[in-house]
Amino acid sequence: MKIDGAVERIDGVTANAYLITIEGKKVLIDTGTAGGGKKIIDFLDRNNVRPDFILITHHHADHVGGLKEIADRFNPEIYVPDLEIKIIRGEEDPPKPRSFFGRMVTSIMKFDPVKDVKPVSKADVPGVEEMATPGHTIGSTSYIVEDLHLLFSGDAAVESGGALKINKSFTYEINSAERSLEIIKGMKGYRVLPGHGNPVQL
Repeated sequence: MKIDGAVERIDGVTANAYLITIEGKKVLIDTGTAGGGKKIIDFLDRNNVRPDFILITHHHADHVGGLKEIADRFNPEIYVPDLEIKIIRGEEDPPKPRSFFGRMVTSIMKFDPVKDVKPVSKADVPGVEEMATPGHTIGSTSYIVEDLHLLFSGDAAVESGGALKINKSFTYEINSAERSLEIIKGMKGYRVLPGHGNPVQL
């Protein structure tokens, strides 16, 4: 689904994955589940696109499940939240959500570790800036494209009924998540592209 001329949401993926074209570079934000990764690869192949960069918002399996397969196929530069780099590399177990339902689902949903990832603090992706929005996970990170007035929020803000919210069942630390949500809502004039749901214009 075209968001605008520079951004496309890749359809059929459990958690939203976005492809941005900026300054001649292709940037993929999040990679869906393992099954979603296959759909993303199919989409990229159909459109004859190779991602130059992948940016990950957080370590949950519906956002990084397709990362290994996509990385193996295209060999892009991959940047992940600094506090979650060991989780994504498979060197550390992730903290569990507080709710029983969240713990149950995250124990079932797994992802293949990816070793060749770099901390987002070291990223040099043209036109894209990272913004720490912790709470949903310890290192949850949003991405801002200032020239296009876009904010990719991952699950720091998800859309439901036209409004931005947090999903408390899968959130690690509610107070931090609520503060991050308010920061995102304060980005007036921006369009928020969430990890789940539809775009929301602020």
